Amino acid sequence: MIDEKTVITYPLELLQTLKDKARLGFVRYPVFVSGDDAFLKSMISATDVESVISDELEGDNVLPWNKARQLLGKESGSLALDLRTGLDVDKLCAAAGCIKGGALLVLIVDENRRQESRFYQRFLRFGQHSAAAFIRQHGESSLPTMDVIEVRGERIDREAGTTQSQQSAIEAIKRVLSGHRRRPVLLVADRGRGKSSAMGIAAAELMCQSNKKIAVTSPRFSNVETLFTHAAARGVLSKKGRLSLTADNGSELFFVAPDALLRDEPSFDLLLVDEAAAIPLAMLSKVLRVYSRVVFSSTEHGYEGTGRAFSTRFRAMLNEEAKGWREVSLTEPVRWADSDPLEAWLFSAFLFDAEPSTPVTSDAAITIKAIDPKTLPNDEVVLTQLFSLLVTAHYQTSPNDLVQLLDGQGLRLLGAYCGEVLVGALLASKEGGFERELAEAVVEGKRRIKGHLLAQSLAAHTGNDAVLADPLLRIVRIAVLPAFRKKGIGRQLVRALETVADLENINVVGTSFGANSELWRFWSSLGYLPLRLGVQRDAASGTYSLQLGKAIQRKPDWFDSLQALLYLNLNYQLAEQFFDMETELVAELLTDSNAAIAPSPAALHQVSLFAQGNLGYDLVTGSLWQWFIHWLATKSTQNAVDEMCSLMIARLLQRQSWSTVSVKYGFRGRKDTEAAMRDWTRQQLPK
Repeated sequence: MIDEKTVITYPLELLQTLKDKARLGFVRYPVFVSGDDAFLKSMISATDVESVISDELEGDNVLPWNKARQLLGKESGSLALDLRTGLDVDKLCAAAGCIKGGALLVLIVDENRRQESRFYQRFLRFGQHSAAAFIRQHGESSLPTMDVIEVRGERIDREAGTTQSQQSAIEAIKRVLSGHRRRPVLLVADRGRGKSSAMGIAAAELMCQSNKKIAVTSPRFSNVETLFTHAAARGVLSKKGRLSLTADNGSELFFVAPDALLRDEPSFDLLLVDEAAAIPLAMLSKVLRVYSRVVFSSTEHGYEGTGRAFSTRFRAMLNEEAKGWREVSLTEPVRWADSDPLEAWLFSAFLFDAEPSTPVTSDAAITIKAIDPKTLPNDEVVLTQLFSLLVTAHYQTSPNDLVQLLDGQGLRLLGAYCGEVLVGALLASKEGGFERELAEAVVEGKRRIKGHLLAQSLAAHTGNDAVLADPLLRIVRIAVLPAFRKKGIGRQLVRALETVADLENINVVGTSFGANSELWRFWSSLGYLPLRLGVQRDAASGTYSLQLGKAIQRKPDWFDSLQALLYLNLNYQLAEQFFDMETELVAELLTDSNAAIAPSPAALHQVSLFAQGNLGYDLVTGSLWQWFIHWLATKSTQNAVDEMCSLMIARLLQRQSWSTVSVKYGFRGRKDTEAAMRDWTRQQLPK
């Protein structure tokens, strides 16, 4: 809530009052500061800031914004962030999490640029929030009106060790290792409650007690630096490179990326999954199947990605796959007191705790309406409904998504309403429409235009600059409340956007996502066709990026060319870049496609001889490959991929070894596997 403030005319006196309040309450305050460079320097000096993050100011304690992540995992006194030329909300929130109680977060702003950015326009209004101070060189300044409780002695005891919640978490982690198998623990908390440090302390204590191998995984190593720092501080451990700590008794704590964890399946005694909300549920489900002693942590609200949607889905999955699991909530803040003004301000300004509205009934008709992005900065009700919907439906939503929502160029927003309540939304971005010279520069790698992610990717990876000449609409996000899923709302939203494209004479609607069978079936059922498939798995999601498109009015000349290139390369990539792709996904990508030409009569005859046992596999691999690719391409997507079809994909297309496929599909060796392939092939050939 933004309150009316008391007017203050003496900035230095106001600043001193604020410093005293922060110190006595062991809390933190956000302080907006506006003025010329000389005024800003005097305010920064009077605040006694430890670091200034700025691309404009100079000084020994000034860091450029591209080095701001150096602060992560460190405890800091007062910080100043220069937001006059740009605002990276994820970095702002990360920096705020480093500030300890008794310090200030100084936000240097330029009130004259409010009209350039809808997000910045809204952000400046939060300088009048009840938890914030605003100090102006010219004009009215104000103090926070939010009350805080003074905490003098309690904090000293807490800093000597751990909070009660942390101690509960440490004991729970130890029980995962010493207790029954397959009883994982989920640690949940808001930012700053000491989850990572509790995991590090528990790991160090376990390592010092006996020889243990403990693995840590997270989408980025920077996420777990705090964990490693606390482990090193608590135990007598030695650094073994950047990603490992060892003890004299042979114990080791080491980092492994999520994709390598599941690909290589290294052995260890305990697995710690930090910031699990940034890892897809499918990967976490596989973690549960492969490893029997696991601890997960998830941030409910914070810059790592708002995790309420994740926690809800993950709890449901744990109930299904690990019935003896336990949850531990960490409630007390570690580096500041309860009722912290800066935390309250962050939650309001960036909608960390926004909750979606719930309709009285879910049976009312769904209405699709356009939402004008220009109205969102001044309509907190609709903005909160929309962003909370994104948070609830997508567990990797981050604070920077709020910036994109308000300032995204060429944004199209559609809402699905049940009565007056928003229950679904689609976000799309207009891309392309480049002049020929600019399009050529992009394809040649000389230029890269902000936004235009799908159009530039398609053009750059195929060398076809014509893709950039035509405008297209890229579907960025579809979100539907859990209670309204499986009701066709996503389809309604996509169809509505296609109508928008038709009215605007835009010929192509496209999308991009980490490829999996569920998403593929949704988009392909709507007529979207594959145009590009990335060749490297994402380290966090373990998926390949798949880009799809659909012609709305007329099909551009480049459309069929891109699809033909995809399948031409895919046929050869399956044995190299995609040798470990899920066989079900391979089949789905190839079915109902133009991926192959019909095999020649001579090739078909060889396949028939193989099926009858007259020719061995080694003599017919080319003919068998050509027949099988064509068989898949002409097969209906409605038919499920059976075990033998998967085996054929793994051996024939992906060239996995005989030993690998025989073990995977339950055969005693090559002879039995080849015999099964003969029988299956014979059943598929025309009678």
